[in-house]
Amino acid sequence: MLDRGKLGRGLDSLLGNIVEAEASSGTLQIDPGSVQPNPHQPRRDFAPEAISSLMESIREHGILQPILVRPVKDGYQLVAGERRWRAARELGLSSIPAIVKETTPKQSLGIALVENLQREDLNPIEKARAFWELIEVFGLTQETVGKYVGMDRSSVANFLRLLELAIEVQEHVSRGTISSGHARALLAARDEAVQKKLCQRILDEGLTVRQVEVLASSVKRNTQRSRQNGKNNNHYNTRELEDKLSLALGTKVQIHHSGGKGKIVIHFNGNPQFEDLRAKLCRG
Repeated sequence: MLDRGKLGRGLDSLLGNIVEAEASSGTLQIDPGSVQPNPHQPRRDFAPEAISSLMESIREHGILQPILVRPVKDGYQLVAGERRWRAARELGLSSIPAIVKETTPKQSLGIALVENLQREDLNPIEKARAFWELIEVFGLTQETVGKYVGMDRSSVANFLRLLELAIEVQEHVSRGTISSGHARALLAARDEAVQKKLCQRILDEGLTVRQVEVLASSVKRNTQRSRQNGKNNNHYNTRELEDKLSLALGTKVQIHHSGGKGKIVIHFNGNPQFEDLRAKLCRG
């Protein structure tokens, strides 16, 4: 969990105290149509139900907290408060309270990150992108980012690793259709095609995190062995076949053969997995 106090104090030093300064600035009424969205907004998904709920609140109470914008050519660019701005546009409001602040693009990005990281509802991919931008734009280390957001370095690293997943898998993490635990387990399978196939199996079969860890690790291990062994045995790739069987059966599979003879070893852990294997192998 992010430490809100540490987050505000830490990034404040990067932004030249601009976060505190905005609180003392005067509020203007501006046309929502004159405001451009922030291209560096960490949040990518704006749930329609959340916007609808905010619209109802605005109808009843008005906009209680002004948005933050910076002046640009032909109007303003949003720095913070995109959901309020979106809701105001949906309601057709002719004006919205705003604080106009001269900021650099870098400061604008920093403030957007502060506002969004302080919220509890950023999904794991959005947090990962925010951390990545702090590192890339501000030149911070993972350890420094962790200090500012109240996390240890390894937690920041785990979020950043999610960006190594196939884009299709990242989208499922963003939507919450697979968990962060599943996503981290998929990282062991570095091949994007395997990641996507395993992701689909999570959706179709409800694989546990542990099952995904076993399958992904098996694929990784067999790929490494295949590279070490070089040429295929008996004109087919034994390791590739092990991978396919592991993916098909949902468990670790090993093939041992020599001189035209051998055996296939199928691993299972507990009676439920055994019954599942029996049903798959005896099907039809």
